[in-house]
Amino acid sequence: MSIKPSTDMRALRSRRWLYAALLQLMQEKPFKDIQITEIADRAQVSRPTFYLHYRSKEELLLSQVDLVFAEFFQEFSNKIAEGNYDRLKYCILIFQYWERNAETLRMVMRADLHEAFRGRLRMYFSMAVSRLTTLEEKTNSNEKLQEFIIDFESGGVYQLLIHWIERDMPYSAEMMGSLFYQLAAAGPTVKIAQ
Repeated sequence: MSIKPSTDMRALRSRRWLYAALLQLMQEKPFKDIQITEIADRAQVSRPTFYLHYRSKEELLLSQVDLVFAEFFQEFSNKIAEGNYDRLKYCILIFQYWERNAETLRMVMRADLHEAFRGRLRMYFSMAVSRLTTLEEKTNSNEKLQEFIIDFESGGVYQLLIHWIERDMPYSAEMMGSLFYQLAAAGPTVKIAQ
């Protein structure tokens, strides 16, 4: 899984074609029934071209999740660099990105790639926490506690996203981000007795 996508135009074009082919096929049949050969044929590329870019159809689908996260993390990092960061804005930004990319998340859900998506959420939360530790005063230097916080927050966002997307996003991204912020507000202030 690569966070930084290739800038080679041919590679980008092939990846776009492969993803478009996968989306078309997912409209016609269940994800589990789709074969790599079908994806390559529909994209009008060879099987070796598919394998040049992806190891599996799961990786192809999840590459779109990685693109969303990479864009999010770039914007998040820019806001930090500008001094324009607070936790509430961060929470809202998460939901704004997935509101704009709801179809990608729906495809991941239809493909039953929940664990892989949750793992990516955790990885990006871990990256965000690492980035923030230089900005925010650490409330507890216990690294094990930090891991629990990352698990709690990434798991919470996962559950809220799934619930929200499954119900066709009845609330705004701002409301969802604010809800997550309120639910997670006590997380970093919790201390575990040694």
